[in-house]
Amino acid sequence: MNEKIYIKLWYSTAMAEPKSISMATFFRDVTTFGGALFYVLLVIAAGLFRADALFWRLVWGFLITMVVVVGIRMVYFKDRPAKQKYHNFLERLDASSFPSWHMARAIFLALLFGVEQPWLIQGFFLLVALGVGYSRIYLRKHDYWDVLAGLILGVVAGWLM
Repeated sequence: MNEKIYIKLWYSTAMAEPKSISMATFFRDVTTFGGALFYVLLVIAAGLFRADALFWRLVWGFLITMVVVVGIRMVYFKDRPAKQKYHNFLERLDASSFPSWHMARAIFLALLFGVEQPWLIQGFFLLVALGVGYSRIYLRKHDYWDVLAGLILGVVAGWLM
């Protein structure tokens, strides 16, 4: 009898964990498309393939969004939904959630690569960018206001390019 209870408990635990772990893994992977490493790899690729106009648009988009995000975070601190501890100035900037730099980069990239493309490709880039925004909320790095502010920043940066 105890063996049946153990097997049932193991089965229900084994079936429940992968769902939550797989969703967290999925959204962690989606959030990568708004990450700095992904963005820097795009800049490097544009430079290696001698796509000068794209290279400079990517560089300027990165710098514009970075200056605005860091500037806001220097004067306005907002805790992340899952609070982060910090011990110095750089950690404090990273622990602040407003605005979402991931979302700003993702929307900027969607606008940059989606412009002058068929509507289906534009929709795909927009869907990926919105997925990045939702992933930031799901992973408890930002709330809706942070993501909305990042979206607006990304649109303005895209408009400036």
